[in-house]
Amino acid sequence: MPTQPEALLASDYVICATLRKIPDVFNVELLWERVRGGQEGLFLMEALKRHPRAPQGRQRKETRYSHIIVRVPERDYVRDERLEDGLGRKTLLRELRRLHEQELGRYLAEHATIRYQLEADPTLRTGEVQFLFGRAIYLPDENEIPVFQIQAAAEAGGDWRDVGPIYPGQRLTLLNGDRRASSFAVAAWPFPGGESVLLMLRPGTPALVDVVAEPPGGLILTGDDAGGFTARDRRGRGLRLRVTAVGENLVAVGKPATVRTPPKPHSAPPAVVPAAPADEPALAPEPTLDEADDTCPLIDPWGRREPKLGLPVEFAEPVEPQVATPLEPAPASEEQPSPPLSSPIPPEPLVAGLDQRTWIPQRPAARVQVAGIALQRLSAYAAAGISDWRIGFNRAGGLVPSSHPDAAAWLRVDNADRLFGEVVGLETLLELPGTWQPFPELQLELHAAPQPMMAHYLGWVRLPAPLTVPVPRERAVSFGRGSEADIAPRLLADPRSLRWDGDSARTVGVNAEYLGLSRRHLCLQVRRDDWWVQLESQNMPVYRLALTGELLDVLSPGVNTAATAKPGELLVAGGYVLALGAVE
Repeated sequence: MPTQPEALLASDYVICATLRKIPDVFNVELLWERVRGGQEGLFLMEALKRHPRAPQGRQRKETRYSHIIVRVPERDYVRDERLEDGLGRKTLLRELRRLHEQELGRYLAEHATIRYQLEADPTLRTGEVQFLFGRAIYLPDENEIPVFQIQAAAEAGGDWRDVGPIYPGQRLTLLNGDRRASSFAVAAWPFPGGESVLLMLRPGTPALVDVVAEPPGGLILTGDDAGGFTARDRRGRGLRLRVTAVGENLVAVGKPATVRTPPKPHSAPPAVVPAAPADEPALAPEPTLDEADDTCPLIDPWGRREPKLGLPVEFAEPVEPQVATPLEPAPASEEQPSPPLSSPIPPEPLVAGLDQRTWIPQRPAARVQVAGIALQRLSAYAAAGISDWRIGFNRAGGLVPSSHPDAAAWLRVDNADRLFGEVVGLETLLELPGTWQPFPELQLELHAAPQPMMAHYLGWVRLPAPLTVPVPRERAVSFGRGSEADIAPRLLADPRSLRWDGDSARTVGVNAEYLGLSRRHLCLQVRRDDWWVQLESQNMPVYRLALTGELLDVLSPGVNTAATAKPGELLVAGGYVLALGAVE
């Protein structure tokens, strides 16, 4: 069956397969292989077969992974624990081990054991399950005691915090900021380009831990005299890490492991990445586009697919939302096709959820709108060769890729920080604030940037057809451009919107989404009467504006990182202007 693009994230070290639309996440028949219809994504046995531990060769047999982490939505996990005393969890683990032995037992490596671990994941939506396995996924035996503890700290100083243990049989440990692509996801991972740190445990006395960058050359690793090391990228961002011995009480006792970092190369070729000011985020390259590709790229440098909202690749017509009946709860909003940009999402109907055999009305999700596009100063990127940024609109006011046949009008910012309005055969120099009406049915409102924003922005344009995104009330969500973010609109991910030295280059690999926006840029949470806003970016600020455009606050990295915002206020993050919706 066809799978959704982000259903499988695979690297040499970690494979993450996602399955959706599962009526009962503790039913092994719905997870193992296709028996009943309706599920979307990859079943566990299919994923294990597709990615063997060692493929069959002339001198070796095929082997498959036997340590698997299964993640289920936190709400289902907690409900099973409270109502059934964990019966569903225990039954699922027992049946998965049985099916694994029955179907794949002959593919086990020598001395391999089948081990499963079930985890509650607060980021998974209803009906979703994730399977993690790979060479950097290790599950210890019940009696196995860790030998080392990995710890991390900010380069500027601060307390060491535990990241995860290393067990005697755990040869490989991969560290980065993505829970779907690492052994342990490190909080506040400062590297936005998909870089990771790989720890390799070498047997012997004393035990050695080799540390390398993955992919090679992505990070610069420097050891210190205290048994730790510093990982730093080429833009100067850094993180301190150390591997410490673990005592009998399973806590770090301060004696460091022998850590070996790779020697510094004599010379390294410069990275082919556009230069930017020190306070701008890294412009990590994206993969080269195929000549037949006429859509926005959805793959990051690791080959991981990134989520998108509001920009259908095929520009499909909107689908009417399903309304729940008393006997059938409404499907989750992410299972419905995204409407085009020119059609805002209609209000979500009030649905009911079945909990402990009682119908309990649920409050509808709050809303955040992508209300505008922030016009950034390209003079900061002129040295890198970026000459123009073009934003395309159709006649209804919807955002479209700049080269799409429906594009009828464009806003263009050049590297002299001038703003132009373009239609076919005509170019007009625009002033901020003001309006531009290229057609009777299309009028764009242009707003000037407040004085504290002018170092990065010219102003912003209000979208005639804003994108509305539901925000759940139960947890905080992250806004950004990366696969780790809950909300990643990708409205600016058109690879041909940036022009380099006057040419629309398709192989440079950096789009306007990368200008000023981190992978996880901003954290939002709905409260009783307002919104909680917290800056996650390590490089760029977020500006809080009143609905009329006056500056209210600036969230700056390491200085003022959190604030309370009222409904109706605007947040400028990267190239986006977000409008916070009502919370009643």
